[in-house]
Amino acid sequence: MSHLGEDVIRMHNKMGTRYKPGALILSLPQGNLTYGDDIFLTRTVHLYHIKLQPGQSGVEYISKLNHKAAFIHDGFQHILDTSVDETSVTIILQAKPGTLFSQRMKGWTYPAIVALIADLGVSLLDAMEERITGFSVDTDNLWLSDHDKLSVINYWDVGHPQTQGAVGLCRLMIQLFTGAETIPGAFEVMHTHLERASIPTATYEQKMALIRLIKLVCQGQASLSSLIFGLRSLPSTTANVEAVSTPVQPIYQREPLTVTEETAFIEEANEIREESHARTNRKQPVSWLTKAGLGAIAVLVVVIIVVWALWPSNTDHPTAVTPTQTTLAPTPTATPPASAVPTKPAGDVNKQAEEVVIPNLVGQTQEEAEQLMLAVGLHYNYVIEVNDQPKGTVTKQDPKSGTKGLQGDNVTFWVSKGSN
Repeated sequence: MSHLGEDVIRMHNKMGTRYKPGALILSLPQGNLTYGDDIFLTRTVHLYHIKLQPGQSGVEYISKLNHKAAFIHDGFQHILDTSVDETSVTIILQAKPGTLFSQRMKGWTYPAIVALIADLGVSLLDAMEERITGFSVDTDNLWLSDHDKLSVINYWDVGHPQTQGAVGLCRLMIQLFTGAETIPGAFEVMHTHLERASIPTATYEQKMALIRLIKLVCQGQASLSSLIFGLRSLPSTTANVEAVSTPVQPIYQREPLTVTEETAFIEEANEIREESHARTNRKQPVSWLTKAGLGAIAVLVVVIIVVWALWPSNTDHPTAVTPTQTTLAPTPTATPPASAVPTKPAGDVNKQAEEVVIPNLVGQTQEEAEQLMLAVGLHYNYVIEVNDQPKGTVTKQDPKSGTKGLQGDNVTFWVSKGSN
C-alpha cells in the first residue's frame, strides 16, 4: 500500500501490473469510477480515474491529497493507493458492498431519510475535525452500503458550494423527500420545494418542523452541528403514519423559530460529537439478567391483579381501601431514541449562545485562520483556489470581518494555491 507525502516521487503507473479495471459504475466529467481488481491482494477495489488537464501534473494532483489519504472513517471510501501516468491519475478506493446512491433515491420514508442524513452529517463533522471540508455530498458522490449507510466517495476535490456541508445535506434531503433529480434555484429558498411536496410518511407537525430547520440552515442561521441536533430533535415518527390531509400552510405565514429554539441547536452541538463516537456501542443486546428481571416484574404484576380480583369482600364490615400506586421501572431499550435530548442543569435553561465578532482572516495563513476560528468557537470551511497571492494565504472570507454571529456558526474562507 502506498501513501502520500514522502512516497510521491516513487509513484508510478500501476494500472495493468497491479490493478485491473472492471465494470463501469459512473461516468464522470473528468473521468470514470469503475470496479477493479487488486491482483496482488486478490480483492475488489474501486478505481476513481481522473484525466489530467493540459499542463496539469499528476504528482502535483496526488500531493494535494496530503493528510486526507490517511483519513480512515466509515463515512468515507478509504484511499488505499494511487497510480499516476502522463495523462491521468487513478485513486484506488476501498470497495464497500452496496451501490451508488443516485441509483437508490426512491422509496425512502420520513424517519429513514432523517436518520440517513443525520448520520452522514456526523461523518462530515468528524472530517471537519481533521480539516477535511469542501467536498460534495451530491448523490453521484455518495455510496449506499447494504446496511443503508452513506459514505463519501471523493472527499479530496472541492465540490460546488451548494453541494457542500449543511447546505448540501439540506439539498440532498429535499431531493429524497420530493423525488426530484435536481433542486433548482438559490439555496436560500430551497425550503419552498418541500412546502409544495406531499410526504405521506410524515405528519403535518413533522413536515413543518423540518421546513423550519432547513430554512434556518439555508439562510445561514444554523451550522452543521445545529442541523444534526435539529434533525435528531424533530418530532418522533409513529408506526403506520397515514397520509396527511391538512393543507400545508406556507412557511412565511407561520411563527418564526423562537430564540430559545434556535439557541438550543447551538448549545447542544458539542453533545452531538460525543454521541457520534458512542453510536456504534448503542445496539447492545439485552442481557439475560435484564430479561429475567423484566419477566419477574411482569409475573408479579399478574399475580397481584389475580389476587386482588379473587380476594373475598367483607359485606358486613365494608372497609375503604386506598389503592397504593406502584411504579414499575421503565423497560430499558437497547437503542436510545434518536430524539432524546440530554437533560440540562436548571441553571442552563436560559443560557444564551455567546455572541462573537467574525475576525479578519484575509492576509493570514491557512493555519493562522483556522486557529482564529477555533479560538472564538466558530466552525469553518476553506476553498483552495488559484490566486496571485502567496501560496497558503487567505484571500477572502464569508461572512466579512466585523460581522456579529454566534458561537457554532460557520465561516468560509478562500486560500491561495498560487498562480499557475
